[in-house]
This record gives sequence, C-alpha cells and structure tokens, in this order.
Amino acid sequence: MTVQSVAARIARRICDQENVGYSQPDRRTWYANANWEGHVSSPQNADCSSLVCGAICYGIHDTYGASWGHAALPEINDHWTGNMRPGLEARGFNEVPWNDSDLTPAGGFRVGDVILSAANEGGRGHVVIAVEDGGDPLVSEAWIAEDGSIDGYLGDQTGGETRTVRYSSHPHTQSGAWTSCHRFDEGKFLQQWPEFRKGQAAQAKPAPAPTAAPAGPAHAHGIDISSHQSGLNVAALWADFVIVKATEDNDYVNPYMGSQANSTLGASKRLGFYHFARPGDAQEQARYFVDAVRGYLGKATLWLDWEANAVEQGPGWAKTFLDAVKGMTGSTPGIYMNGSAVNGYDWSAVAREYPLWYAGGPDYSDYGASYSDPAVPSVSYWGSPLIHQYTEDGRLPGYNGTLDLNRLRDRATWDRMIGGGQVISGAPTPVATAGALEVDGEYGPATVQRLIEVFAPGYNELYAVANLRRYLNKTVPEHSQKMLTGSGKLAEDRGWDSHCVRVFQYWAWCWVKPVAPDMWNRFADGWSFGDYVDGEPGEATWAALQEALNRSRSGSFRLM
Repeated sequence: MTVQSVAARIARRICDQENVGYSQPDRRTWYANANWEGHVSSPQNADCSSLVCGAICYGIHDTYGASWGHAALPEINDHWTGNMRPGLEARGFNEVPWNDSDLTPAGGFRVGDVILSAANEGGRGHVVIAVEDGGDPLVSEAWIAEDGSIDGYLGDQTGGETRTVRYSSHPHTQSGAWTSCHRFDEGKFLQQWPEFRKGQAAQAKPAPAPTAAPAGPAHAHGIDISSHQSGLNVAALWADFVIVKATEDNDYVNPYMGSQANSTLGASKRLGFYHFARPGDAQEQARYFVDAVRGYLGKATLWLDWEANAVEQGPGWAKTFLDAVKGMTGSTPGIYMNGSAVNGYDWSAVAREYPLWYAGGPDYSDYGASYSDPAVPSVSYWGSPLIHQYTEDGRLPGYNGTLDLNRLRDRATWDRMIGGGQVISGAPTPVATAGALEVDGEYGPATVQRLIEVFAPGYNELYAVANLRRYLNKTVPEHSQKMLTGSGKLAEDRGWDSHCVRVFQYWAWCWVKPVAPDMWNRFADGWSFGDYVDGEPGEATWAALQEALNRSRSGSFRLM
C-alpha cells in the first residue's frame, strides 16, 4: 500500500460511481460523505482539485496513519489548481521532468501521478490523476457539470461529469494544455513530516466513522479590492473571500463594484463590501452605502473602513454608522481600522456588538510572496480580530500588482454576520435580494440584469444570451431542436432570434409549466402547445423566463 496506489484507487472509485457529479460550489460533498473506502450512498459532487486533493488525503491517511485534518493532508478548502503546485510540493511531491513535445514525463506516467493544467502557467485550470502506469494511462477526473457550467445537480446526470478516460483522448492532451506532472516521493515526505517515520508514529490506520471526513478549517484567506484592481480576474485568483470597496463619503460608488462582486459570487467565493468613511453625516453615509449594495444583501458581509480623516470623528460617529446599517439591513456589520485608530480611542461600546477587521502587526509590508499565517494579534477591546490584514504588498499568481492579504479567523462568524445578527427593534424589513423579479411578462432592465447575474456575472446581455443558448443546447435534445427550428442546435453567437425564442418556449412549456401552471393562465389563457411555441416572444414567454430566473442561482449558468 502506497500513497500513490491508494489515491489512484479512491479517485477511480469516486469517478466510477454514478452518484458523484461535478460542482465547484459543492466540491467537498463527496469527501464529507464518503466512507473509508471511498463509497458514497447518496448523490454527491466534486470538482477537479477536490477529487485529486481528497484522494491524496486518503492515500496519506491510509499509508501513514495521519489523522483526518492533519496538516500533512492537502485540505480541500485550501487548494485549487492555481495553488496546487506548492501544496503538492509541501507534501512530498516532486515535479517530474516533462517532455513538452508529447506531454509525457521521462519514462512515462506512474500510478498516482498528478497531471496539472495550471491557468497561471498557460493551462486551462484543471487537474487529473493517473490511475495506471504507462505512456498513455487512464486518468480520473471531475470534468464538467451536466449543463456545461461550474455547478450541477448532485450526482452524475450525464455519466461523464466525473469520469476515467484515456490520457491521449483527453481534450487537454489533444490541445497541448497540460503544464506539468507531479509524483509522490516518500523520502521527501518523511523529511517534511518526520513524525510519520517508523517508530515515531503509529502506523495502523485509525478506523473513522462510516462517513467521517475532516471538517474545513475555521480560518480562510482572502483579499480586499477597489477600483485600483479593475483589471483583476477574481475567478482566476485563489481567495476564499473578497471584500470589495462599494462607496466613499456620500458621492462615490466604485464603478467596478458590480462586476467585481458578481465575479466573486460566480466563483463561489465569500463576498464582502466596505464603505470608506469621510467626515460628514454618519446616517446619510450609511444610507448611501446600503443603497449601493442593496442587490447583494443576504449574500455579503458589510464593513466600515475607518481610516484617514474619518478617524478624528471618534467612535460615536462609527457606532452611529454601524447601528444604522444594522437597522436598515438586519445584518451585523464590522469595522476596519489599524492599530493607531484602535489605541487612540475608547472602542468598548463598538466592540461589544461589531467584529473587527484589523490592519497591521509585525512586518506589515514584508510578507509579500503569498498567503501566510502570521500570529493573530491581540487587540485592545476586541482581543482577537475576526479578520487580520497582515500585508498591503502581497502577491498572488494570476495578478501582476500588489494586494492586501487577509486571514479570516472564523468562517462561521462571517456567515452569521450575513444572516443578520440581532435586528434592532423597529428596523425596516431587509431589502429583497437581486433574484426577486416581478413576474410581469416585461423584458425590461430588471429582467436583463437578472439574466446577466445568472448567465454572465460581470458582463453584458450579449454574453448572457449566448450562455443561455449554450444551456438550451445542452438541455433540449438536438432532434427536438430540428423539429422546432429545422436547423439543429442553436448558434451560440446570436441573441434573441426566433429560433432561440422557439427553443426556449419549448423548454419552458416542458419544464416550467408543471411547476407554475397558473402563470400560463394569466398570460396565455386557452393557448395550446402549438400556439405557444411559435418563436414570437410575448408576455407569456417573458413571464416564463422571469419565473425560471427567480428559481435560478446567480452565476450557475443554468435555469432553475
């Protein structure tokens, strides 16, 4: 039994089970529910990096007796294809000399080899694991959701969401997209983790509970951004959370706020917003901030950025602002400040109610390379801050500029902040989220915006309709489309033409009508199937779209 053989066996077993499909947001469910042999008894999901990292966790656990959750196991929540190389290298893996001409390592592949297509190295952001030796081995992977998106239903609807395929037949092999191969080296691993040498640790495998798997760490790593990072691709950057500048004073909104926020949610990262305070009316600035982020309430944490000349207004101003935001939204906001602001005033009244996001500590500007885990500072009034911003000069693969790097101490507290905390008596009802469209049969700005949120976060209507057409091509069989349009699948580079409308009408009639039959009576009383599927968009068509969008997750690239 070796790390490589166990990892390969588990990965293939997961991919061979029809119960395991593909999803980035639900990437961990297979690992949380599989038993000690890698079997799941109910539909679950994985993505490419969670499959490989989870399989390696099984390998290290079985081979060396490492407890679930031990740091030697490549924790799923901390790894993705953009940072997998250093994660592997820290756990006994070496990069194997690579032949760029035929995309094979010297001497061929070995069982358990991890084959990486790193986006920051010119690849596609994907990873697979070899499950046999040879020059053209079988590889196991979590490939793609049933609708071509990053998020699918639990379980494998197509038989190919998770799969084992021949290396030579893989699209990334054929397009030359693989970037490196990584192989486990036991000697290196034992040097890095000497506690697992014989005689220093029990070698017998602990017997976990049937569904046991390590819980995710409480902490998380993330960044905060503003218009200065307008060129940053949030989806391509490793971050568990992103805090976006929304507003400043009562006359400035970050012009990139929407695209940055939508990209964050679309990449299944935690989202926060901050308001940069200036001297003035605290309640007016609170209202300005809440109005700007109104469409994201219930999805994001809210923060007051307390620095520069705002600090001179004192804790009373800050508390007035925080109280106002809490009353208007039902969420519990937090406050950002540095050590001089904390130590210069009495924050006892604020600290009792509102979490701290703290900037500073030793060597604040000297961490630079990437995320790290410096000691959590002890701060007056709060003790340990919820978030520690430990450098303003950080660097991450996928972005050429410097970034503020932050460590979130407790994910659960973050999630409770979004959920609303204690709403002040008499506070207004929290504002509805962006998904609540009025089903009025009008293809107006609100419907277009919601369409963008579901199918093209951060882009425009043209991209959204193109992705909707892709979705329809995957959900409506080609033979049905030929009967409807006479031309097979929809071209994906066009808008709402008659063919697209007809296919959507067909989809809506078959899928939405059973769910919301009253909708059709309101807009198309007495219509038959042939009357309705006519390629002419009217109130009933747009009402069906609105109904479906209301049932759809933002950034899911699918309806309902």
